[in-house]
Amino acid sequence: MTNPGFPSDDDAHIDNAVIGHGLAVEAAGPDSVSIPAGSRPNARVVSAGGLVFRQAGDLIETLLCARARPVYHGDGAPLTWRLPKGTPERGETVEETARREVQEETGVHVNVLAPITSIRYFFVGHDDGVRYDKTVYFYLMEPLGGSTADHDGEFDVVEWRSYDQALELLEYDNERSVLEAARSLIETYREGGGP
Repeated sequence: MTNPGFPSDDDAHIDNAVIGHGLAVEAAGPDSVSIPAGSRPNARVVSAGGLVFRQAGDLIETLLCARARPVYHGDGAPLTWRLPKGTPERGETVEETARREVQEETGVHVNVLAPITSIRYFFVGHDDGVRYDKTVYFYLMEPLGGSTADHDGEFDVVEWRSYDQALELLEYDNERSVLEAARSLIETYREGGGP
């Protein structure tokens, strides 16, 4: 699977220096900030994830993850909805990272169908003050089994939601853009095709 903007098989293994920073990045969170003009980020990091879809009658459903917003507790806490993604482990390709992270965070076993797109953003780590330049690669995936009840503890809720609900629920515009970019790919696979 090759796609402009995605690492080729030859350079798809993640650099160890990037991994070290990536672990701190996930803890820092995805809040993006403006980096002053002429300023350069101190660290470049990579992450990978997926958009898992299935057909439910006439609807397309996608798998979303949510956690309670900070400072809120209990059943009525407002949720922040996201696509599953995470940091590479040493020696993994970007695609392997995406598959593993989606399976861990959702409890659903997946098959990677095709690259969708990548997003890039800048932010400052809350704990370390480091300025990060982050690229996240997203893949289109189909479920093979498993259960959302088996998701890991990173998220409070993992649910199937309709495509339109997902567009409304996703917290960040850049993740909504991933969902929008996947629409034509989803239609291709729904019709029994594929690239």
